[in-house]
Amino acid sequence: MLAIQILIFSYLSYFTNPIQDRYEGLRNIKSLPKQVDFITTDRLGNLYAIKKSFIWMYNKDGDSLRAFNSTQFGDVSYLDTTNPYKLLAFFKDYNVGIFLDNFLSENGPLIDFQQLGFDQATLVCLSRENGFWVFDQIRQKVLRLDENYKVTHETVSFIQWFGRQLNPNFMIQYNNRLYLNEAESGIYVFDHFGTYLKKIPLLGIKDMQVLEGVIGYLEGTNYCNYSLLDFESKCDSLPKGEIINARKEKKRFYIQYPKKIDIYEAN
Repeated sequence: MLAIQILIFSYLSYFTNPIQDRYEGLRNIKSLPKQVDFITTDRLGNLYAIKKSFIWMYNKDGDSLRAFNSTQFGDVSYLDTTNPYKLLAFFKDYNVGIFLDNFLSENGPLIDFQQLGFDQATLVCLSRENGFWVFDQIRQKVLRLDENYKVTHETVSFIQWFGRQLNPNFMIQYNNRLYLNEAESGIYVFDHFGTYLKKIPLLGIKDMQVLEGVIGYLEGTNYCNYSLLDFESKCDSLPKGEIINARKEKKRFYIQYPKKIDIYEAN
């Protein structure tokens, strides 16, 4: 009889607490029924969900804050949220970028990369001191421009340095390091002058997150942290399912599935 009572209690507890995820160490606090192209987050814990020309912004609890939409430039290819008060949206098909403020309002003139001499800019990201980096696929180098769109630093040609063309899929600056990821070969690290430092042998990464002392990335249904100090990865399994991307910020896990985004509170 006691065993039956315990079983009934467990059954009722499970279904009367639907927001409590059964995954060890995580508690599901919000599920957003959104089918999006990609997600990203900022250091304040805000979530950005991007679908074509739309950007939706939520706080760390999943409450809707604001939205952006501009069909003038096509789809948003990338959104750099390194500075939560000055975002950089890149529209690869039109070869342009725009700065947005923390209200998702346009904050500055349109950046026309072709007018700046970049016929094939495939990646852009923010840099320190109000500038930004551009990867030029034709020149095979990364160049840093200041707030007046003047080139201040650049890498050597990758063909000259590595003996081949690179086809990177992700680029971000964190502190004094620029990280350029090529899924097939690894993460190329440069200093803030564009000087090549090293390559991190992490392969197959589509998206990554640079935090203090670690690089976070998704590997299957695991979220892994690669230590920049001891050069080892430690991985935590995530709730099962077809996970497209996952990010960690401010004691939150943001997990993108094909038709929803789940927000978990981490211990």
